[in-house]
Amino acid sequence: MWFGHLISHAGDAVFMIALPWLMLDITGSKSLTSLVSMSAYLPAVLFGLFAGVVVDRYNRKWIMIYSDILRALLVSVIPLSLIYGFISPLLIGTITFSLATFSAFFYPARDSLIPHIVTAEELPAANSAISVSGQMSHLLGPLFAGIGISIFGLRHLFTADAISFLFSILLISLIVGPARKLTIEKHPPKWQGIVEGLTYVNSHKGLRILLILTFVNNIFIMGPAIIGLPVFVREILTSDFGVLAKLEVAMAAGMIVGSFVFWKAEKNISPISILLFGIVMDGITYTLLFFAETSFIAILVLIIHGIGIPLITVSRTTIIQAVVPDEYRGRLFSMIYMAVMGTTAISVGLTGFILEFIGADSLFLLIGVGAASTVIIGFNPALWEMNVNNKFLDRG
Repeated sequence: MWFGHLISHAGDAVFMIALPWLMLDITGSKSLTSLVSMSAYLPAVLFGLFAGVVVDRYNRKWIMIYSDILRALLVSVIPLSLIYGFISPLLIGTITFSLATFSAFFYPARDSLIPHIVTAEELPAANSAISVSGQMSHLLGPLFAGIGISIFGLRHLFTADAISFLFSILLISLIVGPARKLTIEKHPPKWQGIVEGLTYVNSHKGLRILLILTFVNNIFIMGPAIIGLPVFVREILTSDFGVLAKLEVAMAAGMIVGSFVFWKAEKNISPISILLFGIVMDGITYTLLFFAETSFIAILVLIIHGIGIPLITVSRTTIIQAVVPDEYRGRLFSMIYMAVMGTTAISVGLTGFILEFIGADSLFLLIGVGAASTVIIGFNPALWEMNVNNKFLDRG
């Protein structure tokens, strides 16, 4: 799983850095670029609950494999459209939306499968390892993109992404895990499974607070990371794609460090405390980009910023795996995925609109303060009352 995640995520990193740049090249419009980027996050909102039920009922490994097959086919359309001249914002948006639809099944399946292939004691380390592979891919992806664009051009960065899915399929197929293909007779209809998941969350105040915190925090942080950073490079630093790739590499390097920090810290500190510290760090470091007038300073800021990201994401994953019974984990991870991706869609749209009126440096200053302030939500006692002790209620 680790190597499969590394390769697949590296391809995703190439796609996500190349997509806004391609749209800015084609249209020159920040608003249109943000709209197309939004399409990568809407499927999580539309299909997330349904995906969670599917993940809880069927073989999670095969859900991951089928998702990667379909994503490989979709990404390959982009270089073909650039070669044969039928590229358009509508086509790019449609492909991006479809890719995200299958991702809405892939990631909850991955996170729900992990507790079945490691012991409870190994889980924090396993989550850190998966996080490290994700951060390494975010390091390797932009690095490859920065070098690759000068060798074979922007179009074949998308070809490389398609190929990465094929390697991921091969490696995921080697995972040995529990059989989980359950017949429909043993379960109520899928809509009832959705209702059961929502009822479970509604009865668990701590999880509700965690979802709200995720929702509000992501409104602030995701849009600037996806749309704000390319605009910052083009308009504030007046630099090219290569500098954007360096900034993404710097942030990924910080994220790798952050994953190791979590792994060490969780032995003595509650994941909830680590989560809240990461939220504050994430926001404060955003504000420092306001003062970054050179690419070197921006790189240093983003290395520090990157350290805080796994403190949020790995902590949140560990909390859910520890407190949620196996039969609900797929639905809970889908809800988290919905909260992250849905708010990202909103954040990206708002960012593109705001950038029509203020500079990207001012955007990071304002957004950073707002993001750090969301930690207030985490002071709710219900969050701290959750039994986060890595002893599973049901390992299935």
